[in-house]
Amino acid sequence: MIAIPRNRFLAGQFIVLILLAACGTTIEPTITERDEPAPIPGSAEALLELAARSTQPAASEYLIAASELLLEEARDSRARDAVSQAAPADTLPFTLRNRLAVVQAELSLRENDPSGALAWLDSSLTERLEQQRPALQRRVSETRGRVLLANQRYLDAVTTLVGLDELYPTTEGQHFNDIVWQAIQNLSDQQLTQLASNADSYELRGWVELARTMQTDQHSIASQINNISRWQNVWNRHSAVDLLPSQLQDLDEVWNRRPRHIALLLPLQEQIGRAVQEGFLSAYYQTMESNTDVPLISVYDTSGVVEIRGIYETAIESGAELVIGPLNKELVRQLDNLSTMPVPTLALNYTDFTNRNSELFYQFGLAPEDEIRQAANQAWGAGYRNAAIVAPDNADYARLQQAFTNTWQNLGGNVVSTTRYAGEGGYADAVKQLLAIDASENRLARLEALLPRNSIEFTPSGRGDIDFIFLMANARQGRQINPTLAFYFAEDIPVYALSAINDGNNNQLVNQDLNGIVFTDSPWILNQQDPFKEKVSISLRNTQSPLQRLRALGIDSFRIYARLEQLASGELSNFNGATGALTMNETGIIERVPLTAIFRDGTAVVIENAEAIALQ
Repeated sequence: MIAIPRNRFLAGQFIVLILLAACGTTIEPTITERDEPAPIPGSAEALLELAARSTQPAASEYLIAASELLLEEARDSRARDAVSQAAPADTLPFTLRNRLAVVQAELSLRENDPSGALAWLDSSLTERLEQQRPALQRRVSETRGRVLLANQRYLDAVTTLVGLDELYPTTEGQHFNDIVWQAIQNLSDQQLTQLASNADSYELRGWVELARTMQTDQHSIASQINNISRWQNVWNRHSAVDLLPSQLQDLDEVWNRRPRHIALLLPLQEQIGRAVQEGFLSAYYQTMESNTDVPLISVYDTSGVVEIRGIYETAIESGAELVIGPLNKELVRQLDNLSTMPVPTLALNYTDFTNRNSELFYQFGLAPEDEIRQAANQAWGAGYRNAAIVAPDNADYARLQQAFTNTWQNLGGNVVSTTRYAGEGGYADAVKQLLAIDASENRLARLEALLPRNSIEFTPSGRGDIDFIFLMANARQGRQINPTLAFYFAEDIPVYALSAINDGNNNQLVNQDLNGIVFTDSPWILNQQDPFKEKVSISLRNTQSPLQRLRALGIDSFRIYARLEQLASGELSNFNGATGALTMNETGIIERVPLTAIFRDGTAVVIENAEAIALQ
């Protein structure tokens, strides 16, 4: 989250205020709609004491000012207590209502409730904002932009923020441009095109063109540096020309610090290792075509290796400035346990440890938890609240089922039914149990024992409290489970799945039985018009989706080699990779946001947002 700069609170009071308060004298501030606020004591404690000595509405002014200071000091609980003591909002002047909306929205954001934050800013508390002083208008609108970002409404965030630059003093322009850039770099190519066609100002169109030129060459820092210079020459009156977003200002330094020698540690005698290597080297040679300044690559085979330390130390002794790999989970655990890690190391799997031993240790892989998180977010955004789960009956999927349950419940949702299937023949029984059809049939059996059979007309009925079904299945299983759901009267219940549901078989006739299933997958799998993918497909052997996803992992592991510091610092908040939109959390784990798609007429079709899913 981007910190809000310290605000100048209400002004125009006598400087003797604190002295008089200390003597037990209460002075009430004049609560009016004014152009400039009155100066208030600089500590939250002093403000709270003044609030206790004052009557309304003066007390509310002190309480809101105290909560603003407490938020800046990250004392969120205390800020919540302070603002809860303010008078009812409809009794306050509009200036205080606007400030109250910001405080409540900020508290909601920090409590991981972005939808609640947006509700505060969309309430009547923000009425008459245009009549307030520029600093308050700026603060409310900036908070709205950040809240829209948190709600993943990137397009709305950009249109809210762009144009506010006139409200920012020069000293804060950098902060503003960084927020705008954070919003605009999350837009897809389609959204940028839409924004460009609707742009009605020089400022907005300039931001769009800057984002376009950066996205076009996101995989080449050297090309981006050249593109920035060209953009500055063309858009020479734009507010960002002299105050580029911090991320772009640092590109020269990032490029100069890039590793010149990379060690790649992979099990080359296994299909999975070769698939990652194919992707890695494909990205390497693509870069070489446009830029001869590529790193030296040393490849080490870890097939059959049970102890990684020897190979790792050999790679570093040979001059490697960055190590990428290994792929084996146990070897990654060993690597994380090393007492020292002299160079940045990007493991291609995860340790499952909550903490890492070195700040130079990063983890990146195809974690199904990334897909679970995206599926849950999309279902929640589509308005669903009650989930049912269908999963295979084995330990690995039990872990993933629990991961989905935890993610869904953390969002505020409920899991109302779960069922597991075993083997190829248990689908009908599992679906009947999930939908409570078996309970309906049991009631029929009891009735038949009491009444003549020919007097009973029976239509089985299922439960009505399921908003959507989260299905864990591969494509073969999904082609049987999905029609079974329809057979048992669940054809109108949305079904969400992981990437395994998509085996890459583009046969529309075969995939008809998957129609309606929403799933998450890598851009490398779903983007059929990628010229680089077409080139790789021609030069390499054809392979199924699981290995294609590993190729995408190899592509991304090369493309981000020079950007690890940017990702770690949060300076680069979103890298559009072949495996998804990439970010790095505070423990050095690279998280993916894959694309979302739906099977329609036997074809996987990418969906832009959760609202579109709800309309399918």
